[in-house]
Amino acid sequence: MDKIEFQWLLGDKSQKDALKELLGCSGQLLKKYFSNRELERHIHLQDLSRLPIDFMNHMQITPRYVGAPTVIIKETKDLLAIHKPPGIHCHPHCYSDQDTVLNSLVEMKKWEALLVNTSHYDRGLLYRLDQETSGVVLLAKNEKTFLKIRQEFQTEMKGKYYWAIVDNGFNSPGTHTHYLRASGVKGCKQKIADSFDEHATPGTLSVMKVMESETQSLLLIKLNTGLRHQIRTQLAALGFPILGDELYGGRADKRLFLHALRYEWGDEVIEDVQAELFDSFFDLDRAFQMGHDMFRIIKSR
Repeated sequence: MDKIEFQWLLGDKSQKDALKELLGCSGQLLKKYFSNRELERHIHLQDLSRLPIDFMNHMQITPRYVGAPTVIIKETKDLLAIHKPPGIHCHPHCYSDQDTVLNSLVEMKKWEALLVNTSHYDRGLLYRLDQETSGVVLLAKNEKTFLKIRQEFQTEMKGKYYWAIVDNGFNSPGTHTHYLRASGVKGCKQKIADSFDEHATPGTLSVMKVMESETQSLLLIKLNTGLRHQIRTQLAALGFPILGDELYGGRADKRLFLHALRYEWGDEVIEDVQAELFDSFFDLDRAFQMGHDMFRIIKSR
C-alpha cells in the first residue's frame, strides 16, 4: 500500500495550509510529494485524503530489508563496519526503499548508527559505495564520531583500498590523475575532461597488479580522492574498464567486479574478505597474502 487514507478534523483551508498546520512540514517537502492541484484543493471537515506513505513516513526507514545478507565485520564503541553485498544501495531515499544497508541494520536492530544525523537519510554513513560495488562500509555510532570523521575524512583517512578485475594485459601501474566531469542524464555518468575547467574535478588513484589468470587481472587500487564513479571512470580511461561495468565499456558479467577491500582510519584497520565471486577467477588466499605484501610496500614509500 503506497497511500494512507486520512480523514480531516479541520476544514475550510487548502490542503497545503492544512498539512502545514497539522504536521509542521515545509512547502518544499509538500511539493516533493503533491502536485499543485492537490495542494490547492480546498478541504472541508471530515473530507478524506489519500496521502503518500513516503510523505507520512518522511525520514523514517522501513524495518523490512530485501537483498543479499549484510554482515557485521567489526564493531567498536564508536564505529560499525558492515560488509555490503553488490546490488544494494547504502541508504534509502524514501520510506518505500527496502534494498539498502540501513534497512538491514533496522532489521538487525542495530540502532546506534541509525540515531545519528537523523535529519538525513544517510544517517551515520561516513561514505557511500555504488549500488554495484561490494565491500566495507563504515558508520559512526554517535554524533561526536560522525562529525569528527566527516570533518577530518580527507586528512585523517590513511588508506582506502579496492580490488578490481579487468581483462588481461593491464600495463598501466602507478599513480594517475584525471579530471572528472558529470555527464549524461542528471550526471549519471562521469567522463574524463580534456583539461581542468570549472566543471571538472581532479581525481587521483594508484594502481598495482596483484595477480592474473589466463583471462583477467586483479588490481589493487589505492584511492587518493573520493569522487563519484572515480575508479570506474579512471580505469576505463586507461583502457581497462572493470569486468561487468557495461556503463563504462566493460564486458557484461554476473556483477561489477569492484570491491572496497580495506579502510584505515586512525588505529583502525578494517578489511572485508567477503569478495563474493572473485574466487571464480583467483585463489583468494594467495591474493590476500600478495595484497598484504603490497600494503607494506605502499607504506614504506
